[in-house]
Amino acid sequence: MRLFSFLFLFLTVHVGIAQQTPQVTQFMMNRYLYNPAFAGFEDYTDIKVGYRQQWLGISEGMRTFYATANWAIDKSDRTSTGRTPYMSKTIRRSFNPTRRRKNDYRWEFHQGLGLQIMSDQFGPMSTLALGASYAYHVSLGGENKLAVGATGGYYFRGLNMNNFDPKDGGDPLILYLDPPAGTSLSTAPSPYGSLKAGQLMANVGALYYNREFFLGVSANQLIFENFTYERSDPAAVDTLSRRYYWPNDSPFDNDKVFTRALYSGSMKPNMFAMMGYHIRTSPHFTVSPAALIKFYKSGTMSIEGNVRADFNHQFWMGLGYRHKESYSAMFGVQLRHNMHMSYSYDLNANGLANQSMGSHELVIGIMFNNKIGVPTPH
Repeated sequence: MRLFSFLFLFLTVHVGIAQQTPQVTQFMMNRYLYNPAFAGFEDYTDIKVGYRQQWLGISEGMRTFYATANWAIDKSDRTSTGRTPYMSKTIRRSFNPTRRRKNDYRWEFHQGLGLQIMSDQFGPMSTLALGASYAYHVSLGGENKLAVGATGGYYFRGLNMNNFDPKDGGDPLILYLDPPAGTSLSTAPSPYGSLKAGQLMANVGALYYNREFFLGVSANQLIFENFTYERSDPAAVDTLSRRYYWPNDSPFDNDKVFTRALYSGSMKPNMFAMMGYHIRTSPHFTVSPAALIKFYKSGTMSIEGNVRADFNHQFWMGLGYRHKESYSAMFGVQLRHNMHMSYSYDLNANGLANQSMGSHELVIGIMFNNKIGVPTPH
């Protein structure tokens, strides 16, 4: 009870934290993407590469790419499921399972490290995030463990206005190139130029888990919620927020505003609560339900969940639902003992259903030092 009280307190105290973390359907395939406490969670070096094409068929569709890697340090016991789960990771000898230490309250621990790169492209807006993570895992007795982790890094943001088509010519919030000398006053300049911004990354997370169950909470972007866009080329001759448009030789220079700090922006903080359960229904079949709840600073909340059926750790199929947004179907296959691939397709359930052909997502996983050969632990 004290543990769950701690997790609830952690979730409540850190309400107000984040950037918009990229949305993925196969969150159960890369939980580290949402929570840094999952670094070092598995019994091997876990590398994931994912690509998502959202709202296919819509010109302003979103494209997301990520690559992550995380691994454990000084971890000698096995917490993943599968064949020979109690084999030592570093020493070739049998190893007693953690459940045999039920009455042993020594604070045995291991550490986890992680690296991540994420890229988002949504029409003219783009984001690139680079981060590194550290996690500390401690035994609570038996097979139960508690982990806390943090990620630090940097976000790069961009806004390209070259292809903007404003409804009203000469929109004062659009970046323009000065028109050539002698241009008619009735001719507004064309949108031109791009903006860039930077923002520090600071994410934290906590996780309770054992071989069958996990519950994690995380909060992103603890500091520097606001950021400023700047002209990507400081030497460019462009203007912003001009009430009137005159040729370059116009004496009305007060109607032109030259500035380098062009926009101020902010991202709404996010929080995540994720849980999953691993149910072995037979020696060859496993059913794994999982849920992800997203909290936003504005008070809104998003809920999604999925359930997978795994056959003998060779292939799996699943279904998912994102509340009032989409339905999804997914499957995965073990390509080699240390590599697997999974695919999911989302069918929109909201107003985009008639305009979009859905969303596609592909994830490839590589496992180094994976002695038990399990493609999708837990």
